[in-house]
Amino acid sequence: MVVTRHGQRAFTLVEILVVIAIIGSLIALLLPAVQAAREAARRIHCANQVKQIALALQNYISSRGVLPSGCIFGPSWETSAGRYNGPYDVIAESQHGRHGTSWILQILPYVEQQDLFDRWDFGTNVLGNKQVANTDIAAFYCPSRRSGIVGDQRRMLLSGFTAGGTDYGGCLGRLNSCNNECYRTDHECGHQLVNSYYFIYNDGVSEKIGAFTPNSAVRLRDIADGTSHTILVGELQRLLPPDDATSWDEGNSFSNDGWAVGGISTLFVTAVAYDGDIEQNDRGQKGNRINNGFFESAGSEHPGGAHFGLADGSVRFVNEDIDEDVFAWMGSISDGMTFEMPE
Repeated sequence: MVVTRHGQRAFTLVEILVVIAIIGSLIALLLPAVQAAREAARRIHCANQVKQIALALQNYISSRGVLPSGCIFGPSWETSAGRYNGPYDVIAESQHGRHGTSWILQILPYVEQQDLFDRWDFGTNVLGNKQVANTDIAAFYCPSRRSGIVGDQRRMLLSGFTAGGTDYGGCLGRLNSCNNECYRTDHECGHQLVNSYYFIYNDGVSEKIGAFTPNSAVRLRDIADGTSHTILVGELQRLLPPDDATSWDEGNSFSNDGWAVGGISTLFVTAVAYDGDIEQNDRGQKGNRINNGFFESAGSEHPGGAHFGLADGSVRFVNEDIDEDVFAWMGSISDGMTFEMPE
């Protein structure tokens, strides 16, 4: 008897290509879902970090009776009545305790950073505390953006610094915060931060200021609009200008970085300059839009909006398409405006 052996049939090239195409299609369908799930997890993580900062501020108030100053500047920082140079200049060490530091420095003990706070020398400025300020704190980095300072991000730091950034800042209010006369593109551009004097309108009623202003101490009872209607903290934009930037708009399209640094590094606004009355030296003010590409404004790496911590300790994700007036009003503490909070 003759036994005939038949070889196994192999896949044809067409069949292999079809299988590969099907697998590729499945991966293409699955990848966005995986990325969306990862971003959802990062967004929850970020919201929790904003919550911890908001709670730290609540604990600070319980201990001190007031919120920390948005930033602390001394007389030697003044360039004219009520206007301060950016915190990138070295000042006299005799100005004890008033050295361009941020509100974030003051809450370090309340975010499990007591050791860093104890190491800070309040007899000098930020540059004099470089070893401490040049420290990454994981709780200050949004996981959707970064876990530390890398690459070009160093261009936004103080000279010689390689770490110590933050993706979160405090709210100055629905106003213009800086006198911007800068055409330079380096990180020592020197945006002049205006004093609380310029934040007061209508015969002394601070209707446009936020929870954090220079050399000030806001109490909870000062938040007349209600703690559930007022922004304390939120996410910051972190922007870099083009390498060949020459115009004012390009040179001011970046934001400085550093959790210890007072001024625009750790503050943001929610409205345009003087509600639309743009002066010559205040071009480009558009803080009433989230993720707008301007350094004084809030923003994030999350699609569609950013997280904000309110004065009652709650956290909201605010859509970047929010009504501009509502977002502006959310930034002030006593403007008397009523509105429905976005869900």
